[in-house]
Formats: sequence, structure tokens, C-alpha cells
Amino acid sequence: MPATKSKPRRRLKKILWSVISLLLVIIIFFLIGVFHGRFNFKYRTVEIEYENLPAPLEGFTIVHISDLHLDSFTNHKDKLISVVDSINAIKPDIIANTGDFVTILWTEMEPFTDILGKLQAEYGIYNVPGNHDTGLYSGKYERDNYSDHLKLIGRMITESGQVYLSDTSSMIMIDSLAVSITGVVTYGRVPDLYYGDIHKAKEGTEGSDFSILLSHDPDHWLRNINDREDIQLTLSGHTHGMQMGIMLPGFRFSPARLIYPAWYGLYGDNNNYLYVNPGLGTLGMPARIGMPPEITIIRISSKN
Repeated sequence: MPATKSKPRRRLKKILWSVISLLLVIIIFFLIGVFHGRFNFKYRTVEIEYENLPAPLEGFTIVHISDLHLDSFTNHKDKLISVVDSINAIKPDIIANTGDFVTILWTEMEPFTDILGKLQAEYGIYNVPGNHDTGLYSGKYERDNYSDHLKLIGRMITESGQVYLSDTSSMIMIDSLAVSITGVVTYGRVPDLYYGDIHKAKEGTEGSDFSILLSHDPDHWLRNINDREDIQLTLSGHTHGMQMGIMLPGFRFSPARLIYPAWYGLYGDNNNYLYVNPGLGTLGMPARIGMPPEITIIRISSKN
């Protein structure tokens, strides 16, 4: 009889130890993600080839950053300063920031404007707001006044000497070639997101030789952009790669791929590409587990 009773007890102990061991592993990975993962900045170089690319655009370099969520750097300004310095050392042709500067309110951005204002690029720094930049998560802004919040974000960007694209475009000249950079605003709260007017935003860019679109949510490209011939490159963020995943050579997985068809990396072909950046800051949990923050260095070249 005593031997019979001891078997269920042994099973129960094994189950408890298994649960405790699993919890310990989860806690260890989470702590690594908090103290190391979220500041383990990765610099990824992506080469994109285009057919019949004009010679002056050969090697054109874009540094792409996204989803800073600046409140996640509140006690770590030195980390952001090091990122800015490293980007400047790359000497890119342009810098593209695809939004979500803040998580809740514009006030989160104020302490960082001097740092962001030190970014440097040959042909300028271009920014588009993300859905968090509308202030709709604060409860203080709604659909009838979120444009006021966007204006505050835009003013800080403009005062730092950068270009704020809010359903608008900017043109730069490289030798005799015109490159258009268009930004479309992403509105709403997940999962109810919608986008600004791409047709209005691209007004005046009809003669450009190469067209870049900044749009925070990659779903915009999937729904409306991937079959267009007048946009060669779209840059997005938004997904964060869910701030967790497995990133190995030849194998990438994240829960984000269960939600977003385009969740990280390069998509597209036929001279119309999308790159999704996994973000620089954090949202929700202050950790990145196997999904490091990324500074993407995009270089374009000719297939020929």
C-alpha cells in the first residue's frame, strides 16, 4: 500500500519540478531580454537590385530606422546617442524613419529632440508618423482632433531640421535624376488601422526616376502598393517582430508571422520591394528576446 501511494507523489514531484524549471527558463530569458536584448543593436546590410537602375543611383544608401518608442529610452539616453553616432558614421545618402516616435503622447518625444536632431545624411532625414503618433492611445485625442497631436509631432521633427512627411512628398536631385520620397500617415488603433491618401501624397512626383514610400504599417504595401509601377521601394515597421523570436541563418520565426503576412525583412520583386524593420525601441514588455533592435542599411544597385 505505501508503495502504491508513493507513485502518484513521485509523478506530482516530477510535474512540479518540470513547471518550476520551465518558469526559471522563461524568467532567465526575460531578464536577458530586459538587460541585454533590447539594447543589443544590430546593423543589417540589405542589398536590393533593380533592373535598369540609372547609374547615379548605383550604391545609393538608405539607413532605415523605425518604432523608436522614445519612452523606452527614458533612462538610457546614452544608448540612443550611440545609435545616432553610429548612423552618422555610416554617412548615408538619406535616413528614413517610419514612425511611432511615441507610445502614448507627444510629451515623450520632447526630451529626445536634441539627440535626434544630430542625425546627419547627405540628402536629408525623412520621417513619417505611425499610428501611435496620432495620440489615439492616450484617451485625450480622438478621431476629431488627432490631427492636433500629429502637428505637435511634426513640429518637433521640423524644428530639428528634418523632413516631416504627412501624406506629402519631397524631391531630391542626384546629378540630373529626381528621387521622390513620399510619406503616408497610418491612423487608428490596432487592429483598426487605415492609411492616408497615397494619390494626394504623390502629387508632383510624376517625373521622378526613383520613388521611395514611407508607410508605417507593412499591410499597406500588401493591400495597395505591391502592384504599382510608380513606387520602387516601400519602408515600414510596426510589427516589432513581436520583440521575440528565433533568428538563425536560413531560419526566422516569430509569433509576428502569425499576425502579419509581412513581418520582417525584404519582400517583393519586379522592381517593387518592401522592407520591414523590426524597430529600435520597445512597446509593452521592456524586453527583446531573440529579436534584436535593428538599424537597417539598404544599398540599391543594378542587376545589370
